[in-house]
Amino acid sequence: MKRVLTFTLLLCALVDSAIAQRITRNFNNASMSDALKYIQRQTNKHKIIFIYNELEDFKVTTSVKGKSVPDAIKQVIGFYPIRMTVKPEDHEIYLECTHKTDRHLTGKIVDENGQALPYANISILNPADSAYLTGGLSNESGVFVIPLDQPRVIAKFSYIGYKQVYKLCSHENIGTIQMQIEATKLGEVTIKGAKRLVRSTGRGLIANVQGTVLEQFGSVTEMLTHLPLMMSDGTIAGHGKPEIYINNKKVRDESELERL
Repeated sequence: MKRVLTFTLLLCALVDSAIAQRITRNFNNASMSDALKYIQRQTNKHKIIFIYNELEDFKVTTSVKGKSVPDAIKQVIGFYPIRMTVKPEDHEIYLECTHKTDRHLTGKIVDENGQALPYANISILNPADSAYLTGGLSNESGVFVIPLDQPRVIAKFSYIGYKQVYKLCSHENIGTIQMQIEATKLGEVTIKGAKRLVRSTGRGLIANVQGTVLEQFGSVTEMLTHLPLMMSDGTIAGHGKPEIYINNKKVRDESELERL
């Protein structure tokens, strides 16, 4: 019998969610600051502390359903470079951008039909030598916001099943990037087009492998390098080593990945 493989990448530390207050809200390209202010209004047990202008440019598109205040904040932060510190004894939650810059590369990624492409990879490269500088993901509405130090960069956009796009960027807002489907030949199987492979949960990103292009790679280790923000050395850009779960069981021996 085939096993359905589901991988969960945990990028953030778990926080205390014992307090009973729950947050339910649909955010559609809301500013991070406004999303946090909304959560603050729903609770009298937590104090959310952040600098408004520092987080204003980051956009939130997500559906929060019945989450505790800390877990709701974790979900709206997603994979942005924002650090969350919880002080349970004081019920205080501190948030700060880990990459403080005056410039942010912004835009939207869509597929060949003009539909938003969520969780596409954006790699920021140095124009001088194509060295990797930083990176990020598009959110659920295809929008991305990436802090920048350099006035001029190369942005590489990638999503499995689509042709990579490179763009030399000297302006902060680069508009809409449309990606085109690529016929990908892996082994003896030719797969044309791409279905949504990744979805976000409160615990991290979940990639469904069975029945998708991801199952055609030679090993799980190779497949992982094609997931959002994953680097060739097995780390997640800006987040370090991920935790990997297969069918909800944590992988403790990485050699197991080569056998699958």
